[in-house]
Amino acid sequence: MKKVTLMLVACAAFIASCNNGKKTEPAANTEVAATDSTVYEGLTPAADTYGIRYRLALTSDSAMSFNLTQSYMKSETKVEKTYNYSGKVISLTKTVNGAEKSYYRLPTEPNDTINFLVLNDSTLRMVNDQFEEPVTAQGMNYDLKLVK
Repeated sequence: MKKVTLMLVACAAFIASCNNGKKTEPAANTEVAATDSTVYEGLTPAADTYGIRYRLALTSDSAMSFNLTQSYMKSETKVEKTYNYSGKVISLTKTVNGAEKSYYRLPTEPNDTINFLVLNDSTLRMVNDQFEEPVTAQGMNYDLKLVK
């Protein structure tokens, strides 16, 4: 009986030490990706809701990827629905109205994109698919501001 118990313990120890050939990665890797991002946030006007809250995280690495959260707001604090998009940022330089400007194009759906004009290091402005800035009434804002 002792031999059988000893054999079972030895087998269990052997299986545990092998870990089925899998390597475990520390959970800190996901935190590093999050801390290596530049984050912009803003609330833009919307026709049928209080507004659309955007949170855009751009990675600082050579892949230049993004994670975009679009929350349709019922009120200043209540969310109606949220959409999440991620992918690779397309960085463009275009001449618009005689001036050369930098833009980010974010593919969100197979045939849809969201475009941002890079105003400066701390502000992105949403633009249309012809890279034209929105005509806004007083108090309307299409800017995302750097938060981190």
